[in-house]
Amino acid sequence: MACIDSLPDEIVHHILLYVSPEETLSTVALLSKRFNRVAQEPLLWRSYCQTSFKYWDASHNFKERLVGNVHDTDWKRLFLVRLGHNACIARLVDGIIASRVCRLQKTEQICQYGYDAKDYLLSQCRVPDSMEDVLARSIHRSLAIEEWAKYQKYAARRIDEDTPNSERLNCGMRLERALGAFDMFMLHDNMGDLDEITELLDDIATRFRNTHSNLDQMATRQKALSLARWLHSNNMTGLSDPTERTYRYLRNCLIGRALRDEHHPSLPIISAAIYSAIASRLGMEAYPCALPSHVHATVLSPPGVSLDGRPLPEEQSRHQENMFLDPYGSDEEVPLDYISNFLARLGIHTGHENMLNPTATDLIVMRTAQNIRASFTSFRTNERPLSQLIPMIELNRGDWARNLQPALYSMIWASIMMVPVLPENDEVRWDWQQDVRDLLTYFYEYFPEDSWLVEKYVCPMYDTFAAPSRRQNDWELPSKRVRDQIREIQRVDGSAKPPRRRSELAEQFQVKYRVGQVFKHKRYEYHGLILGWTVEGASTWDENPLTPTNRPWSTLSQPFYRCMVGTDGSDHHVISEENIEVVELRGGPEVLPPEIKDLMPMAGKFFKRWDGERGVFVSNLRESFPED
Repeated sequence: MACIDSLPDEIVHHILLYVSPEETLSTVALLSKRFNRVAQEPLLWRSYCQTSFKYWDASHNFKERLVGNVHDTDWKRLFLVRLGHNACIARLVDGIIASRVCRLQKTEQICQYGYDAKDYLLSQCRVPDSMEDVLARSIHRSLAIEEWAKYQKYAARRIDEDTPNSERLNCGMRLERALGAFDMFMLHDNMGDLDEITELLDDIATRFRNTHSNLDQMATRQKALSLARWLHSNNMTGLSDPTERTYRYLRNCLIGRALRDEHHPSLPIISAAIYSAIASRLGMEAYPCALPSHVHATVLSPPGVSLDGRPLPEEQSRHQENMFLDPYGSDEEVPLDYISNFLARLGIHTGHENMLNPTATDLIVMRTAQNIRASFTSFRTNERPLSQLIPMIELNRGDWARNLQPALYSMIWASIMMVPVLPENDEVRWDWQQDVRDLLTYFYEYFPEDSWLVEKYVCPMYDTFAAPSRRQNDWELPSKRVRDQIREIQRVDGSAKPPRRRSELAEQFQVKYRVGQVFKHKRYEYHGLILGWTVEGASTWDENPLTPTNRPWSTLSQPFYRCMVGTDGSDHHVISEENIEVVELRGGPEVLPPEIKDLMPMAGKFFKRWDGERGVFVSNLRESFPED
């Protein structure tokens, strides 16, 4: 009977593909010299790298390594590097869960691992109420801002007349990745990333090419129209049932959501971006053209060639003809006369030539940010019942409350990052500084874990953009005040806070409710979770040193509770005991009110899980409230 020793190396190698890499390291490689040699095979460890880790940080150049010579990379060493990263990230996550001290510092350290950390965190997100979700969101934001930061590097360069259209209009970014950055703010623990958006567009382009075998023989106009008709017939662009109500849905502003959704809902600007991105993959030069109130796509012919493939006169050897399409609402070419009449109806009778030029990526990002603001405003100002408003901001079932603040946060970040390094006038400087003030408000209130992002990207820009009057002394940087505030947040984050014990309270103080209980507000009837309590007055609650403490209800009269509520997902609500009515619940998560189910992903900052037997969320704040 044959034994494994008689099998050729190739068969043993194939068998090892089904053995875990950890077992190969700890057991197989120690069996014999021969197995040790086979266990070092680069092809084996390249396979382990591919199957064990889905996401790779850009610093690894993983995709380039895969297509290169297998012996040019030490695949076993690369695998061990990733394994080491996972071990470090696991220790940091355990530290965050175990103690509230230095949470922001540990979060920053995790985010520095980039996609390597995301891979590990997603592997841990088996239940929705996890701390890993909070960390994954911060990583997603850091990757989005890093993508937008490419514009700053581009804007610092000198662009001359010979710079190609594609380089000048893309502004150092790829259109789909610049727009996909908005998705990253609201991606949370869902699978997907900027690379996935690129892969989805690659796949659509391949599918289109496979259905048009003669594509390379077509002239530019024929290619452009064929693509528009194919996208339209496959419902890849536009809205299936556009109404005044559905047009402003938040999901219509996100290119990643449009590509993943089976109905592919998108506003005109996203439809034009999808068309342009796919057209560029098919050898066409296409860009969005942002006209007032509507965005078209424009396709340019090769220099010196007409859209129909005929050579232009010699004196026009560098000239490019252009055509317009409306991927959102039509599969036909849009005549130039129609666009001119459209602009005239808007009262624009001159300067059409400049408006009909392709729109640069930075301006497309800014206009998308404005659309997100419009969706946010539409949600906030609509007086319909909340149940009818949720679809306006809902991306995936159950996460609507998590989309409000990240959506507006993404818009503010985009407004800051899409300003050139050297603004041309004081008005731009003033607008930019107002955006920074808005960002700092949101950062302090909702996203303190992003302190390192503010310091890395915003502070250096602030030193450039701030008006001279903002400088207190010649030697003092304008960003000093912001940096000092960040230092204070970090100081508080690194300080151990004395625990609050019920047994140490004076006799006249009775704290009725406990951390982790579900309650209903007696007056406003919304549901929430109790995160903590104080008997020293509501104004002493605030842990963030930058939050105002001069509360009108700060005098001692009754216990106050810090709560997370289902109306907006914020964890900074302070509610008096007299307004709280605890809800008695027993059973699995299905017994929870819908508002609380929506809060579970965010509750991972404070709770380990839902305990159905006791009817409470199990707190990871034992350090602060050891007796709750």
